[in-house]
Amino acid sequence: MEIIYKKAERKTVNIEVRLEGAVVVYYPKYCPKERAEAFVREKSLWIDRKRDEILKNRARNDDIFELNTILLLGKRVVLMYEKGVVNPVLTEKALLMPIDAEKSPEKKREYLKKYIKNAANDILPQCVSFFAEKIGKCPTKIIISQQKSIWGSCNTKKEIRLNAKLVMLPRDLMEYVVIHELCHMIELNHSQKFWQNVNLFCDSEKCRKNLKQYNYLISLF
Repeated sequence: MEIIYKKAERKTVNIEVRLEGAVVVYYPKYCPKERAEAFVREKSLWIDRKRDEILKNRARNDDIFELNTILLLGKRVVLMYEKGVVNPVLTEKALLMPIDAEKSPEKKREYLKKYIKNAANDILPQCVSFFAEKIGKCPTKIIISQQKSIWGSCNTKKEIRLNAKLVMLPRDLMEYVVIHELCHMIELNHSQKFWQNVNLFCDSEKCRKNLKQYNYLISLF
C-alpha cells in the first residue's frame, strides 16, 4: 500500500484515502515525520477499512469513476458527445457533452463540475426552503461549494454549507443531509436531542447507513 507524506499549513495530522487506493498523510510543518508515521500506525485498522470500502465501491461503480456515466438524484445517466453542444445538456436518454471533452478527462471533469454546480444551485435552495419551513429554522446564508471531504456543515452564524454533489445522491439522502444541517441550527452538536430532531423528518439511522455507499462521490471531481 502506497503512503505519501506531505507537510502542510495545518495544526493536526490528516489522512486521506484517495479513489485509486493511495493514502496521503498531511501533517504540520513543525511536526516530525516520525510522529505522523506513528499516527498512521495507530489508525491502520481505519485506513484498511476505508481503503477496502473505496476499492469495493470502485469495482461496483467503475463506469462512474471513469466518468462514462454520472448520477443525478441517484439515477445513472450516460454521457454522450455531440458536435454543436457548448455546455452539458440533459435529455431523456443521456447527458450530452461538448465534443472536445470526449478525449480530454480534464475538460470532461470541468464540464461536469460546472453542470453539477448549476444543478445544485437550482435544486438545493428549494430543498432547504422546504425543510426550513417544516423545521422552523431558516439559515442566514446557504453556501453551495465543491467540497472534497464532507457533504455539509453548519456554523455558529447559522450559515449552511452544502456540497454541490448532493444532487447526485438519491433524493431521500440529499434531503437527509439538508435536514441534518438545518437541525444543527437548533443543536450545534450530535447529542441525543439533535438526533431526536432529525428523526422527526427522516430515519437518520437508515439514511446514515445508506449514505456511506455514496461517500466516494465526494472526491469524484
